[in-house]
Amino acid sequence: MRSSYFTHLLRSVCVAGAMAISLNAPAAVTVVINFTDSLGEGFFDPTLGPARQSAFFYAVNQWASQLVGTVPIQIEASFDGLGGTPTSAILGQAFFTSAHANFVGAPLPNTWYPVALANQLAGTDNTPVQPDIVAIFNSDVDDPIVLGSVNFYYGTDGNPGPHVDFVTVALHELGHGLGFASLLDLNTGQWAAGLPDIYSIQLTQQGVGDFSGMTDGQRATAVISGQVYWKGANVVAEKGGQVKMYAPNPVEPGSSISHWDPSNSPDLLMEPAYSGAHHSVDLTKQAFQDLGWSFVPPAQVAGWELY
Repeated sequence: MRSSYFTHLLRSVCVAGAMAISLNAPAAVTVVINFTDSLGEGFFDPTLGPARQSAFFYAVNQWASQLVGTVPIQIEASFDGLGGTPTSAILGQAFFTSAHANFVGAPLPNTWYPVALANQLAGTDNTPVQPDIVAIFNSDVDDPIVLGSVNFYYGTDGNPGPHVDFVTVALHELGHGLGFASLLDLNTGQWAAGLPDIYSIQLTQQGVGDFSGMTDGQRATAVISGQVYWKGANVVAEKGGQVKMYAPNPVEPGSSISHWDPSNSPDLLMEPAYSGAHHSVDLTKQAFQDLGWSFVPPAQVAGWELY
């Protein structure tokens, strides 16, 4: 029997607009974007809205032009006030809205797959009445208080100067929404609803063993060990060995084991903190291949258009 696991409750939104990205490369996935801000704010802000939309489309295209898929990926995106201080702030957050197991086409039984990936593997939309990804960005970054004089930079040239490159933030958050995230209970080490997820079974604690073979208690200890590594074959082949994950003590909800460790060099897109403009999906591509995503051959990656 097919199973579904919903990871977040969606807030009520007013859908103020929708656009789709269509790629020329025939295998590339289509992405449908609903901007859920009210008219006059967020992505529809009369001053910043056009630049915000353009930068977001640019980031979406970095993923959409490379991922193979026949089922459109549905994204809800908005700007909300997430607060912060003059020196620190949450820049954005994104998540997949459900995970699925034992669907037709699932490569592994009794294993959770994020909805956008599950849809491509199944060849059908498992949740047609809800988005696959919800992405929220911090509108307070653009005020004079949060991060002081530092604002989002909405250009696409990767030269934000002293500001925060929005394309980088969007690429990172979309990476989480597409599947770069663990469903493991970080406090107890328990699998979500009793089943492992495809991301977490790529993880191992050096000198102890793979997450898939551990007890709950061993996994709870592993996530604060500082010794968690990605063992998936595509990542290992690309880097010539296992790659370290972020596993600090104490646990950092939303960050622990769902990011590469900052000690990796060069810096990687899916590290837990912004470290400058980064417009490449880098090693996330190989991690996604370990999860089950397929990619368009590089020679076929093309531009994009709106309709």
